[in-house]
Formats: sequence, C-alpha cells, structure tokens
Amino acid sequence: MFSVSRVSWVSWIWGAAIAVVITGELLPGNSPVLAWAASLRLSDKEMHFAAYLLLATIPALGFEFRKGIPSVLSMILLGVVLEFAQGRIPGRNFEIADMVANTLGVLAGLALALTIRMLFLSPHDATAPPAGRD
Repeated sequence: MFSVSRVSWVSWIWGAAIAVVITGELLPGNSPVLAWAASLRLSDKEMHFAAYLLLATIPALGFEFRKGIPSVLSMILLGVVLEFAQGRIPGRNFEIADMVANTLGVLAGLALALTIRMLFLSPHDATAPPAGRD
C-alpha cells in the first residue's frame, strides 16, 4: 500500500512539474527561457513529447493505480487547454501538432510506467488493488 508521505511527495513533485510546463508553455515567444530552450537543438515537438511523458510518468508510478490513471489522462486535457492559451501569447502559435505531441507523450509515459510496474514492482503495486481496498 502507498504511504501518505510517499503520495504527498509525489504530489509535490508532480505539481512542480506541472507548474514548470504551464510556465514554459505560456511564456512569450521572445523570453530568455525559450531562447535557451531553442539552443538545446531539440524540436518543439520533441520538447512537448518529453514534457508530457514526464507529466504522465510521475502519477502513473507514484500514485495507486486506480487513482493514477485519471491523473495521467488529465494531462491530455492540460495539453489541449494550454495549446489554445498559447495561441493568445505574443510570439507563440496554436498548433494541433503540439497537441498530438503532448498526447503521444502522455501515452508513452503511461506505457513506460506500466512497463516499469510490471517488471520491477510487486504484483500488488502493478495492478489495481482488490475490490474494497484503496
């Protein structure tokens, strides 16, 4: 069973990661942070994919299975909302391709977490708990 302190730490880490992604997606196009990100020589789509892979993996591994999956899937909605908001930010553009990259990142994060659960965690942690247990 997951301890309260573990869930608290995971929640804090996940919340911080969400805050970083929201900030990054809503910065103006001419911000120094985006200039630095461009210097990494990663495509915009690779950065979206990686960010959402992380946002999905944290709750998928850190929360109890039944509670983690809705948290993971909520990241798809976050990506859609932020992409629409990004279209209103100076120097930024709305792109459906970014929403696709975000969604693929979420799905890849979920697949990665499920694989890790199956390979490295006990059967109780890798599956939904028996009925009547949380």
